Amino acid sequence: MVPIPKENVCNRALTVDDFRGISISPVISKLFEHAIFDRFGQYFLTSDNQFGFKKNFSCRHVIVHNVRNVIDHYIEHGSTANVCSLDLSKAFDRMNHYALLIKLMDRRLPNEILNILELWFNTSVTCVKWNGSVAHIFFRLLAGVRQGGILSPYLFAVFIDSV
Repeated sequence: MVPIPKENVCNRALTVDDFRGISISPVISKLFEHAIFDRFGQYFLTSDNQFGFKKNFSCRHVIVHNVRNVIDHYIEHGSTANVCSLDLSKAFDRMNHYALLIKLMDRRLPNEILNILELWFNTSVTCVKWNGSVAHIFFRLLAGVRQGGILSPYLFAVFIDSV
């Protein structure tokens, strides 16, 4: 895990909250994730109302285009528009593994893959790499998915699809 400084960390004492930990996945992990996605990708499809992590779409697309059109429609017809947004900025890191596995069970992902994912989540460990040095203390990852993982955006999209 490599700590990346967040914005505006200059000229003050730093705390752990001033950094975002980015997990680096081994190549073998990425190959494994590609194989799972190639074979079982249909289980990771999400609602048409979700724009994040989809080819040719982004959350920016929905905000700029769709939300703007809805707001314009209400204003043009003499109404007011109230907008609410949900901040999921740390949700990727805090996703509950067991809640995800239940959602994948509901999608009827084969038990063998569910068991592999559960084992993978339960045995995932990391250490901190800082300024070229690697810590010799490893700790378990109890929640979330890896930044940069091949399956990570799809797993997160499945996790929040019902939202």
